[in-house]
Amino acid sequence: MKTNNIDTIQEVVDYIEEHLDETLNLDSISGKMHYSKYHLSRMFVSIVGFTLHHYIQRRRLTEAARSLIFTDKPIMEIAFCAGYETQQSFTAGFKSLFKCSPQAFRKKREFYPYQLKFTADGQSGLRGDMMMDIRTAECGRIKLVGFKKNTRFGFLAIGKCWRKLHAKKQLISNRNDMDFLIGLNDYTKWDLENEKQPAFDYLAAAEVDHIENIPAGMEAKELPACKYIVFSFTAKCEDSLQPVADYVYKEWFPQSTSQLNDHARYDFAKYGEKADKDGKSRIEYWVPVL
Repeated sequence: MKTNNIDTIQEVVDYIEEHLDETLNLDSISGKMHYSKYHLSRMFVSIVGFTLHHYIQRRRLTEAARSLIFTDKPIMEIAFCAGYETQQSFTAGFKSLFKCSPQAFRKKREFYPYQLKFTADGQSGLRGDMMMDIRTAECGRIKLVGFKKNTRFGFLAIGKCWRKLHAKKQLISNRNDMDFLIGLNDYTKWDLENEKQPAFDYLAAAEVDHIENIPAGMEAKELPACKYIVFSFTAKCEDSLQPVADYVYKEWFPQSTSQLNDHARYDFAKYGEKADKDGKSRIEYWVPVL
């Protein structure tokens, strides 16, 4: 017996997972769940963050991408399993998500899961399995100026950094990106074996063309040229990034072919300065890879 909406949506997600290679639509699923199409559709979007159709498409294309990399199945066979009747329609759908054709994706031999199975746990705010976009990025050196604190005495230090930055960001010269601010997690001094509660340096900063005339109280940091996996979301900037980090490191990377760059012991989030009417902005989580 269903006890709440979360249970219902988890049941829907489980059903979708078990029937990904079959005909799936709002009519068939709502009939199976004994729910009205209208209420199920609204509830699904509210909890999962995507329409039922969009979620199914993302899951099918993610599994299609997995088959392209880890099997030798013909592309047309993979297309049929993903619910596409022609290779042309499959190619169009695949390119809309992975930004390249199935043939080109297979040649790269790199798999990164776009949409893993959603877990309906009632968690609100920013979460990993609601990412809007994933891409790779090759970047030169990134120069940052802002306020730094260590988290040894708790994560309240992060909020202090941001309050200071928002109050004095206009003093930073040579900003080269007025659309985003950056929150850097620097794990260089993180001694996981010897610290009961490992701490790291946090820098709330703006990106600059070159480092000079650093305002009083601020510090500078230069990141090396590196390749990144970039995870993009739409959320409120005050939402905790921890659920995203947990998802990326514990669930996403183990299923991908991407390898973390052990020589770049940091990651960072870019927070959009412009928010929509709901107070949400674009957030990007950048993780260094080989």
